[in-house]
Amino acid sequence: MTTLENASAVLQLFSRQGSGQGHPGLSFSDVVEHLKLPKSTASRLLMTMESQGLLERDPESRLYRIGKLILSVASHYLSAPLVDAASPYMAQLGNTTQCTGYISMLAGRDIMVMRMFPGRTYLQVVTPAGSLLPAHETAIGRAILARYSDSDVIQRFGTDYRVNSVNSPQTLEALLARLAEIREKGVSHACNETLQGISTLATSITNKHRNEMVGLCLSFPSPQEGRDIPAGIKEGLIAVTQQLAEKLGDEYWQ
Repeated sequence: MTTLENASAVLQLFSRQGSGQGHPGLSFSDVVEHLKLPKSTASRLLMTMESQGLLERDPESRLYRIGKLILSVASHYLSAPLVDAASPYMAQLGNTTQCTGYISMLAGRDIMVMRMFPGRTYLQVVTPAGSLLPAHETAIGRAILARYSDSDVIQRFGTDYRVNSVNSPQTLEALLARLAEIREKGVSHACNETLQGISTLATSITNKHRNEMVGLCLSFPSPQEGRDIPAGIKEGLIAVTQQLAEKLGDEYWQ
C-alpha cells in the first residue's frame, strides 16, 4: 500500500473505533495490530501524519488523536450553509443533464427557491431565486415534506388544504399517499403541475450538524405521453444527492 493509502486506513480506523469526543485516541499498537503494518512502517507513517497536522499526540498518554488540520477543514465545510455546499454540485449537474436546477428550502407550507442554475434546454418560464411556491404542489416541496412524519404534515396543513393544479394531490390523504411513495423511492416527480409542459424530479438532503434541509430539483420539458424521463436525469440527481449525503452524514441515503 502507498503512504496515502496507509494514512487513509489510519483515519478510517479512527472512525471504526469511534474515536470522537470523549474517546482517548489510538495507540501505536492499535495501528500496528489493526492495519497489520510493520512497526517501522507504522512509526514513519504516524510521524509524517503528525508533522503534517493530520494527527496530534497527547504528551501524557502518547495516544494519537485527529489533528487540527482535519478538524479545521471539516469544521469549515460543515459550517457552510447547506445551500452553498450543494450549489457546485447542482451547477455541474445542470450542465451535464442540460436541465434547469433548483435548490429550495421549506418555509411553512411553501418552498422558497434559494438558487437556480439555468440549463441548456430551452424553457419558456423559469422560477427565479426568492420565489415562493406551494410545497405540496411541487416535486421539490414533496421531497422535503416526505422527510417529515405524517403527523407533522397533517399539523402543518391542518384542515385548510387547498390546491391550484389539477395534477397535484387533491386531498390531504392523497398527499400523504404520495409522500409514502417518495419515502420508498427516494425521488419525487411532478408533471405539468406548477407549469404546463414542465416536469421536475427532486430529492432532499440534510446536514445534521446544522439541522438544515434543502430540496434538490431538476426541471425539464415534460416527455410526450407514453415516453420515459430522458436518460441520465434521475440517475444524475440521485448520484449527486448520495455524494452530498455521504459528506454530510445524511443516513437517509445510506
